[in-house]
Amino acid sequence: MRLTFRKYELLVVFTIIAFMVYAWVSRFGFSLPSSEGYMTFFRGDAWLLVFLGLIATASALFPLFLEFKLSKSVAFIGWVFYFPVLFNTLIPMFILFFSVIGVFYTPWLMLMESDFANRMINGIIRPPDESIRSVVDVLGYMLIAIGLLLYSLSLYQLLSHTGRRRELLTKGLYGVIRHPQYFGILLWTFGFAVLGWRLINYLMWLTLCYSYLLLAEYEEVELEKTFGQDYLQYKSRVPFIIPYPKPKCRSRMASDRKLRILAYTLMYIVSLVICYHVLDPLIVVYR
Repeated sequence: MRLTFRKYELLVVFTIIAFMVYAWVSRFGFSLPSSEGYMTFFRGDAWLLVFLGLIATASALFPLFLEFKLSKSVAFIGWVFYFPVLFNTLIPMFILFFSVIGVFYTPWLMLMESDFANRMINGIIRPPDESIRSVVDVLGYMLIAIGLLLYSLSLYQLLSHTGRRRELLTKGLYGVIRHPQYFGILLWTFGFAVLGWRLINYLMWLTLCYSYLLLAEYEEVELEKTFGQDYLQYKSRVPFIIPYPKPKCRSRMASDRKLRILAYTLMYIVSLVICYHVLDPLIVVYR
């Protein structure tokens, strides 16, 4: 069974890589663009955000691939489609294909054939009141800072605990929520989505959220097998990913994993639809 899972994991990785290679070659051939392409910046801190995002992404992906299990291929897919968000502070996307940076937009390249998707990718959100822009930018930076702090602190706590003994970690941030690393990742990735001012950013962030919910659910299966009753008791008193007061009464959804995954899927689809209908009227298309 483990060998079958390993083959599946490798198949997922190679399939995604093959998809991106095909997307690029079918549109641009085998040649890469020049590294000195025309570039228009959406904001003055564009490169700072890009480099910060790349470093943060690397720190999030490193522990993910320390032990690449079947469930983690789901998160890998989520990251593949979220990754271009980091470059969305550069404007507009189609100009990036005149430079080598355009390679990093390959996961979205197939979508460019559709006018509908082109509007979501190249369109810029313009709020009705420009004073809102500065407020939202500050919010984006705050989310990045808080998310990176929570992620770094929770990762430090986990590594420090694992180095001392093989016991269930229930203190620190892990005493507040069961997956503080994932909560931190979702916060800082949302901050980058906000600062990019594109509809596609929010849709890809929701996709990343969905992949991490599935990853966390699958990881808890392994944790229950490893720690048994201790983890079940921990699970009964500590929230999942988002910190909130745990209800005293247990619902059917709390004990049925398949039902929770179905609920996550429905929430994901509904969130995509709501996000599109709320933000689409504010889009100004640049192409």
